[in-house]
Amino acid sequence: MLISNLIYIFQLRRLSKDSYKTKYFKELNSLRFIGFIGIFFGHVFFSNSSEIINSKIYATLFSYGKILGFISIDSFFVLSSFLITWKALEEIKFTNTFQFKNFLIRRSLRIWPLYFLIVFLGFSLEYFRSYYFLESEKLPSLWNFILFILNYDIIKNGYNFLFFMVFMWSISVEEQFYIFWAITIKWFNKYLFGISFLIIFISLFFRIYFIDDPLSLNFHTVSALGNFGIGALTAILAFKNTHFINKLQSLSRNTILFFYLIIFTFFILMPTLLENNFFIVTQRVLFSIFFSFIILEQSYCDNSLVKFSRIKYFNFFGKISYGLYCYHGVIITIVLQISGFLSESLLNSLVLYPIIIFFSTLMVSQLSFKFYESKFLNFKSKFSFISPN
Repeated sequence: MLISNLIYIFQLRRLSKDSYKTKYFKELNSLRFIGFIGIFFGHVFFSNSSEIINSKIYATLFSYGKILGFISIDSFFVLSSFLITWKALEEIKFTNTFQFKNFLIRRSLRIWPLYFLIVFLGFSLEYFRSYYFLESEKLPSLWNFILFILNYDIIKNGYNFLFFMVFMWSISVEEQFYIFWAITIKWFNKYLFGISFLIIFISLFFRIYFIDDPLSLNFHTVSALGNFGIGALTAILAFKNTHFINKLQSLSRNTILFFYLIIFTFFILMPTLLENNFFIVTQRVLFSIFFSFIILEQSYCDNSLVKFSRIKYFNFFGKISYGLYCYHGVIITIVLQISGFLSESLLNSLVLYPIIIFFSTLMVSQLSFKFYESKFLNFKSKFSFISPN
């Protein structure tokens, strides 16, 4: 063990001397922010007024917002799988090894500090509500959060508990995948391509079997394996197939526009398509392919219609996207309490509340990133095989 660690350190120093720099996907930060916007629209419309809820504009925005929210979470799964697979392939290529422990430490430094802060807030709120005999919704066992298995509790018992704590289910799914994928990369990296295909097919068969179980379809980790598998395949293809990348770089604007029109058309038709069982089974994989195209198009194409990374502030908002995801539920929970003292109106539900929630979330997330999360993120470089450019 000591000898292998010394060899690893020597390899790192040699890489530094050779001035090798890992590929930095600056475009991914902007895509993270766009993904958050989709999730935001999936959660931000609410009202207790039947008149507002039954209005056509509210019903339409609420319906498409819910759809957009779920497929945007899938986009994070694809993006996450793409990036960790790419980084792992780089590490194996330039050091001939994959540091299992360091990978898990890096992921923990990114995820755990904010995750457990939100968990602490949730259980503290439940304690104070019960202490002062206020109405409270009993949370799932703390162990579901500590062990990152909240998604399975939701499948068994539903998600009728504190609103912002429900969001932690997707982090449970990601943590479960990180462990599985780290093991796969460490000991079975020669078979990554085949394993990626395998987990996609397993996901599809799972979704066929649980076609009448919406909670399993939405929250089970196996159901989401198709997202992770597509992301991993995209990384492998981009990393190892230079001919494919060269073809991608030269795509014309008309071809790119055509692909985006296809994606938009499928999204518009989603309410109708979701009435078909075949589409329900395949939609996560289908949209994962769409997301993979967007990742590659933004990262490599020379003729993009627009590079989202060039939009002012998108890059920074993408860097704090994890905070945006975690905190927007907290802000919504607060606004839900405040809205009970205000008059109901369509303007409030569709415009005022979303604006308040959005900018409040931005402010809290920025402060959290600067004064809390960054303190832990600064340690990540100590466990990286080399710093990115």
